[in-house]
Amino acid sequence: MPTLNRNIVISLALALAAAAALFFYTSKVRTSAEKDASTVSVVVASHEIPAGTAVDDAEAKGWLATEPVRQSSLADNAVTDIASARGEVVTQTLYPGDQLTPYRLGDTGAQTLSGKVTGNFRSIRVPFNPNSGLLNDIQPGDHVDVITSYRKGDSVYTQLAVPNAQVLSVQTPDETGVGNGSNGSIALEVTEQQAMVIANALASSDSGGASNNIWLAVAGSTGATYEPIKPFSFPPEQ
Repeated sequence: MPTLNRNIVISLALALAAAAALFFYTSKVRTSAEKDASTVSVVVASHEIPAGTAVDDAEAKGWLATEPVRQSSLADNAVTDIASARGEVVTQTLYPGDQLTPYRLGDTGAQTLSGKVTGNFRSIRVPFNPNSGLLNDIQPGDHVDVITSYRKGDSVYTQLAVPNAQVLSVQTPDETGVGNGSNGSIALEVTEQQAMVIANALASSDSGGASNNIWLAVAGSTGATYEPIKPFSFPPEQ
């Protein structure tokens, strides 16, 4: 009888231990399931966003949206407030449903030229010496007039080829690391037709380095006017 009682006690103890283990296991599973089922609102791409696109532009186009995401599918450090990402650019292409994270963002310096032009605008880089290109006087965001000249017979014709072109980037002579370092370059935002005008002027240049028949003139930040200007020649046509 004592042996029987001892076996009964042991069996009851094992049963209670098994029940307790099952209870804790099911509680853990239930807690984990509840956590995974809960959601967090994060910023996701609602449209393909190419690398180099400014977050502000993507937001303005409706390419970013805030959606609930399950905890189990939440990316590390996912952006929950679009305001925290404004002023930055996307450094990796985002596809619909991708979550926005700090690992896919960079400062505006990381934005490529293709991300800075839209529509029928194009970017063209023009070699300049420091004087004709005002390399030490302008910076990205400034607006300039592009003046070109060409020779026809004994006359030199000068025209305002591109008014109010936006400067996208400036490369000073010290940054080029090319040749004798006396020339730099400027990337400009122009239309397709204006890009061809500049390309034609560059092709007509007889200089092996920076263009010697293209000049820039800085346009005022406020109140700049752009009246039609007829090309003129020197010597003047009779």
